[in-house]
Amino acid sequence: MMKPPKIENPLFFKLIKEKQIIPDGFISDLLNELEGNALDVLATLIQSGIGTKRQLCQLWCDSIGIAHVDLEKSLFQSNVVRKIPERFARQNYVIPIYQMGDTVTVATPIPDNIALKRQIAGIIKGPVNLVFALPQDIEWAIENEYQTNTALYEFFTKITTSKVFEADSPIGEKTFEEIAGKESINQLHVCLILLGITEHASEIQIDPEEHIARICFIIDGNFHERLQIEKSVYNHLLRKLQTMANVINARGNDAQYSRIIFPTPGKKIDIQFLSLPTEFGEKIFLKLMDRQALQKIPEMSDLYLSIKQMRRLEQQVTSRNGIMLISGPAQSDYSSIAYSIIKNIRSLNTQKIMTVEDSPAWLLKEIDQYQVNPKANFTRSDALKSCMNLHPNVIYVQNINDPEITGDLRDAAGSGQFIIAGINAADVFDALSTTKLGIGSVLTAIINQQMVRRLCDHCKKRYQLSPKEIEDLFIFNGAPKIFAYRATGCPYCRQTGYYGHIGIQELLVINDEIKNLISRNATTSDIKTISKKLGFQNKEYDGIKKVLRGLTTFEEIQSLHSS
Repeated sequence: MMKPPKIENPLFFKLIKEKQIIPDGFISDLLNELEGNALDVLATLIQSGIGTKRQLCQLWCDSIGIAHVDLEKSLFQSNVVRKIPERFARQNYVIPIYQMGDTVTVATPIPDNIALKRQIAGIIKGPVNLVFALPQDIEWAIENEYQTNTALYEFFTKITTSKVFEADSPIGEKTFEEIAGKESINQLHVCLILLGITEHASEIQIDPEEHIARICFIIDGNFHERLQIEKSVYNHLLRKLQTMANVINARGNDAQYSRIIFPTPGKKIDIQFLSLPTEFGEKIFLKLMDRQALQKIPEMSDLYLSIKQMRRLEQQVTSRNGIMLISGPAQSDYSSIAYSIIKNIRSLNTQKIMTVEDSPAWLLKEIDQYQVNPKANFTRSDALKSCMNLHPNVIYVQNINDPEITGDLRDAAGSGQFIIAGINAADVFDALSTTKLGIGSVLTAIINQQMVRRLCDHCKKRYQLSPKEIEDLFIFNGAPKIFAYRATGCPYCRQTGYYGHIGIQELLVINDEIKNLISRNATTSDIKTISKKLGFQNKEYDGIKKVLRGLTTFEEIQSLHSS
């Protein structure tokens, strides 16, 4: 990739001075050090934490009069990305994002460059709307969208076996040969994984029945049956996958766990392999662990917390006292909150951080991560003691639901170490029941998250709530008009109306009054009553706010009650 563009932007620095973000002399020093490139200064200010990415990019865009797009939060239309050749995208730091009508929106660090706009319009053969994005974000997006999506899609379609996934009836060996050639059955295992990656599946399941086996993809938490195969084809596929996972020798009725490192164009995919014996054969689970290139740990500002929750959480992180519980039901991705907090604390170079994890979701630079390994007799208690012997400032324990470690955690928190602890729980009050394990005296806050589907930004529709709908939700005097959004469906979201997920959260700060109730073994009902008087707001409240922001729907929020 060519060198990023060099830009002078005196109006940006004038706005920074007016906002009193940094002293005048510091701006001059940065410009001298970075050879006068205002874009490099912008990136440096964001990395230093002097201002947030959103705040500083907004000031930049105010100075040039063009909108900013955060590519890490954008939904790319793969077919639109391919309208610009990868080589041109890399050379000119541009990437298409989406198309509305005839107009293609393209991100670039120099959106006010008229010559570039004309050049892109000539390539796309249509109108272009340029928006601003940081050079480093464009680099990340190009790696992600071109290397992962485009290259994999083209590679997949070149494999003759891919034709069988268009079949409507169970595929046998003879049909395989007729559709895709004699050797195509030997490509099925590779083709299956490639298709799962290109369709953004989180897991592939192969479920044998008496005469057939069903191949299903899990995409955004939903099951999609992709193919039925006859048992002879299933047996062939099973042997190939077992060979890849090095679990050829079956062990009776035992489940078999393994790992597959699957090479693809531009990257390697880490796959967890699980085989479970059933009446009709082995049921296979392939969990695709690395589906996005250069996936980044979320910032705290990326969690879609409310302003009130964000401020309270920041206060807890700043004080770094006691034990903070990060909780949620299964599949709620609550560990992402823990990682974002760790990332925030890690920016303070004086903080020594260590983790105890069953299964790390990210590898963290300059942080010692201990992974529990029961087979090697390295327990959670052993890992925690190893951490504590090195006296870190912060310890993250992925799973606190273990009576053997709670005493050590209480002692560590009491001596000044900050503990971030994860636990499966339906809500904050369910998580609070862990106080029975003896940590109530050092609890400082509990946050709980549950995932719902996020509305597709390309096709969601705004509508006005009826008076009855408003009365069911709010204290209503008949005056305001209130709007929400509903799912519709488009090719980008596969006609579902949703793309990805978003967290719905609730945060309980343990103040002296609540701590006193805990020490007196008060009932959960009593603690809930006091918490509400102190301003606690539950997930349903947070969910309604996100519906009104157009992030999800009332139907998804109703699912919080049934989960």
